[in-house]
Amino acid sequence: LLQSFFIIHKSGICYFSKNLQGDTLDEGLTVGFASSVSDFTQTLVGEDVRELISTKSRFTFKEYGDFVFVAYNDLLDSSFLVQATLGDICGICEFLFGSYEFWDEDTFNLSGAQDIISFYFSKVMEPTVAVGGVNQVHLGMNQQTFDRLDKLLAYFESQDGICGNGTMLVIGESVLYSRMALSETRMVMQFIRARPLDGSSVRHTPIFLNGSWHAMYTIRIQNYLLVVKARLDATFTSIQKRVEELRASLIQSRLEIPTEEPPILLRLYAKRETLAMLYHNIKTGHVIFPQLRPAPEVQQREILNSFWAFFGDASAAMRIPGMTEFSLHRDQYRFYSRCVSAILHMICVHD
Repeated sequence: LLQSFFIIHKSGICYFSKNLQGDTLDEGLTVGFASSVSDFTQTLVGEDVRELISTKSRFTFKEYGDFVFVAYNDLLDSSFLVQATLGDICGICEFLFGSYEFWDEDTFNLSGAQDIISFYFSKVMEPTVAVGGVNQVHLGMNQQTFDRLDKLLAYFESQDGICGNGTMLVIGESVLYSRMALSETRMVMQFIRARPLDGSSVRHTPIFLNGSWHAMYTIRIQNYLLVVKARLDATFTSIQKRVEELRASLIQSRLEIPTEEPPILLRLYAKRETLAMLYHNIKTGHVIFPQLRPAPEVQQREILNSFWAFFGDASAAMRIPGMTEFSLHRDQYRFYSRCVSAILHMICVHD
């Protein structure tokens, strides 16, 4: 989706650049151009620059303090998706390097985080990026199971050094249960997916959340990953006993709690003319976006581009007070969305 990406300081320093496809843009010209455009719009109209469109391509900007995140992409690609991706990249940079107010050439070194940044480029069309939600395991889970998981994690958090509402259980690439805030859950999930635990059993990562630094422990427990947000000085030894107690409890509950991530296929939920559909609980962040039916990559990309472009239009329209439904007929597609009680449903069908 993206062709080139840059992180620059408004003073003209380039902190990161990556060419993803197509011809490589001249870094010096791009940095000078991007910083000049940003200064121009701020001086002239007092606003941040968002896009600059040429005949066949687009520069998309996301300003973050004195830093500008710049993406260069094809004009046919969804502007909404690119903006959402840049927003998430800004978030993960602060998650790893602290507040942007203190970034400099010594502390903001992205050479060791290129795998994480590259992850976002490969997931631009994912619903969790576009919608700002998370995948959650929902099949086979009842309220009693959720309550049991909540009690297990709440007891785990009572250990000295562990942050309250600072634990989460993950299975596959989905959240099994999280006591963290939605924004924290999203950021942690993106980090775990970008940098999997692989063969390791425990990993310690310093993270920056809510204005302060914490220690994050990612621990493998059978089919699950346990994520723990703790004080920066908390050692794994200090929480190891609670980890083993939780491990035993999960083994005892294996008949109640899913042990694998079930696939969600579009053909199980809709007829053939339905090309894509979305469920989003805005309060909890829960996203369900069934896998598209098998088709050539070009066709799937066209469907996704059209769907997320409509999502951007629908989101803007439904910000109007009293607006709960929005429909659109575009080319060979018909779109319909409905939002009631913070639950969004969206569907795309072939005309």
